[in-house]
Amino acid sequence: MKSTRFLLYAIVAILAISLCLVANAQQKPKEESQKEGQKEGIKEEVTGWRIKDFKPYVKAIEELEKLSKEYSDNLLKLAIDEYSTGIDILEDMENDVNKLIETNQKNKNLQEQWYWQEIDRREQEKRQIVMMKFEAKTKAVTYFTRAINHMDEITFEEVRKDPKFVNFQIRLYQAYVSTQYDLYNLKPCIPILERYIEINDQTKNDVWAYKYLSSCYGYMEGVLLKYKQGTEQEQLQYKQKKNLYMLRAAELQYGIESPQYKHLREIVSKDEKKSEKINEFK
Repeated sequence: MKSTRFLLYAIVAILAISLCLVANAQQKPKEESQKEGQKEGIKEEVTGWRIKDFKPYVKAIEELEKLSKEYSDNLLKLAIDEYSTGIDILEDMENDVNKLIETNQKNKNLQEQWYWQEIDRREQEKRQIVMMKFEAKTKAVTYFTRAINHMDEITFEEVRKDPKFVNFQIRLYQAYVSTQYDLYNLKPCIPILERYIEINDQTKNDVWAYKYLSSCYGYMEGVLLKYKQGTEQEQLQYKQKKNLYMLRAAELQYGIESPQYKHLREIVSKDEKKSEKINEFK
């Protein structure tokens, strides 16, 4: 009997010791993790700068950050995103316009009894399409402008000379100018076109660039004459630029020995002589 009790006491003692050992084993990892956490906490306190929203008060420091390749790459990505959004807007608009035209063509319009009703309906359909194009192009220009602003901020020379940058810049300028021109915002097109023809040999010999330039300078010349704005020197400068780029466009498209170029050369000569006579009279 005594031996049985002794055996039970021994078993209980062994179980108690085992539980203590398990508890100690579990406690050590916790203590170690707490110690590691304390160490990490100390480390965070030492290097705990929260710089996400930091903006240098001294502008020179901020300018240094803009000289890095990473900064320029990020700007290029932003510019591409803005450009893509603008293009998506234009493409969606073109699809909507095509669908509307198809729908209008399928409509029977049996309620129309008089010819003037048909004319009125067609004019209304045209106005609707014009408004759709105007709204979409106005929105697209906003995104193209943002993209150009991002591109202008890129200063890292390696990024600017990259063919990816150059090709994108060409497409962006083309989209911006053609869209602004359609909105009759011709003056902002001039500086972009002047920069466009200086990009490389491809843009330097792009006939459409000179067609747009001659039209833009011709428009500015007409505005100054109509509203009697600016000086005579400014008017003459716009006229000379218009004629110069008009001849360049004809040269690229038809050749300098073509009858088209020679005919345009005569028109330009008469225009310039007329201006000289007016200036002499004054």
